[in-house]
Formats: sequence, structure tokens, C-alpha cells
Amino acid sequence: MKQTMIVPYSRLLFVLSLLVFLLNACISRPTASTIYALQPVKQEPLNQQFADFKEMILLMPIRLAPQLQGRGLILQRSGSEYQSSANHLWAGPLNLQVADTIVGNLKHLLGTDNVAVFPGPRFGVTRYQIEVEINDFSGDKQSFTTRAVYTLSDTADKTIVSRKSFQQVRAIDKPDYSSYVSTASLAIGDLSKEVAAALLAARQSQSLPQRSHEK
Repeated sequence: MKQTMIVPYSRLLFVLSLLVFLLNACISRPTASTIYALQPVKQEPLNQQFADFKEMILLMPIRLAPQLQGRGLILQRSGSEYQSSANHLWAGPLNLQVADTIVGNLKHLLGTDNVAVFPGPRFGVTRYQIEVEINDFSGDKQSFTTRAVYTLSDTADKTIVSRKSFQQVRAIDKPDYSSYVSTASLAIGDLSKEVAAALLAARQSQSLPQRSHEK
């Protein structure tokens, strides 16, 4: 005589739930994300004022507005409304990407390797300190907007040499994310050039009394 196997209701429910989960996993495939990185911009060096510079130019940690602190590229909507892309992401934290790009640009513009992101070399002596706060770094299909404030300090004199706002709206060549990122890189290139000019002005003004004395 055959015996009928009775499956407990709880076990049957578990098996059915597992089957539903596996079915959903097979049907729903995750959408692939596209990763982007800022790139240094090729610019002509400004001059050789820093060619024999022995101290350090130190870039402090970049400060970002709250809407910029995620990985998603920020799309600009109407007014002050922003949307973070879920599938188009920065290759790493935006503040680190901006910092590395500015340092690379400054090294080329000033003709010196003595530029670093905080904390810099262990035994390096810092002469100039740069602080950058980015309040807007977003775009739409037509343009890319950058709003930032940068501060240049002389650590030897313990003074603020320069503090300025940087505001720019750049046209985007094509309505795609690659053009968005290329335009963002150009914006950081322009910001770097302003910071480099401020560093050169500070360096030149500090060397004038010494030259006058030598004469």
C-alpha cells in the first residue's frame, strides 16, 4: 500500500517563495552603469615663475554642495532643481576627482611638480594653501554650469592672498553624457587657470621687494 507524503504548509510556502525569487532574478537584469572621469586640460604654461620653487602648494580637501556629494552626474532642471543620474556615475568621489584634476592642471600651468593634494608629502614645507568650495557643477542638454569660491592663503605670512568667486556657463557641443563630462573638465581647467594666475600674482608681488633691494 502506497503512502502519501504530506508537505507541511510552511515548507510549501517557502519553496514557492524561493521559486518566485529565482524567477524574478532571471527576468530582471540590472541596468549597466557608465563610468566617467574628469580629465586634465591641455593649456599653455603661464610662465617660469615657479620653476625654482622649493616649497609646496597644497590643495585642501574640496568642499561640495549637498547635491554634489553622490556618485551620479547631476542634471540641472528648472531653477534650483537637480536630479542625480542613476546609471551615469563618476569613477570616484567627485571631490577627489576635482582635486586631482586641479593639481594636474596647476603643475602644468605653473611648471612645477610642487603641487599636491592635502596632506601632501610628509616632510614638505607648505607655502601656499588653496581652498575650493563648489556650489554648482551640473548641466543639461545645452550647457554646463559651474559655481565655486576659491581662497589662496600664504601660510608663511598667515594671510589670505586672494578670495574670489568663479562662475561659468559653458555650451555643450552634443546632448550626451560624454560631452557633459568633457565640458565639466574644461570648466575645471578654467578654474585651475584662475587659481594659477592668483598664485603667480602672489609670487610676483612677494619677489618685488627682494629684487628692488638687490638693485
